[in-house]
Amino acid sequence: MKAILTGVMSRLPGALGVAVVGPDGIQVESASSATGIVNMEWAAAEGMDLVRRAGTPAPDGQGGPLEEITIAARDRLTVLRSVGAGYFLCLVTGPGTNPGQARYEAWRTGLQVREMLG
Repeated sequence: MKAILTGVMSRLPGALGVAVVGPDGIQVESASSATGIVNMEWAAAEGMDLVRRAGTPAPDGQGGPLEEITIAARDRLTVLRSVGAGYFLCLVTGPGTNPGQARYEAWRTGLQVREMLG
């Protein structure tokens, strides 16, 4: 799994860190850039808290399971992508990263992680 995560770090300019996070908010595996200062444990835990709140079913039962949340801040972009069984991929990027490319790489990496998790 480490190779998959380091792969997205090398493909995505501006990537600061990436982690696979369990339903409890604890990282299973992570990778971060040498230049990026990002606390992936904190980002993953905060992201999973948001996933839990956003994933609450609508009163009418419509909507289906949560697939992705993107959080944009002035100097960071965080993409949380479902990889199955309650696990999420958390990708954090810095300024200047193309948001579309970040979402694509989160999707692509998420597919690889999903396949690995079975």
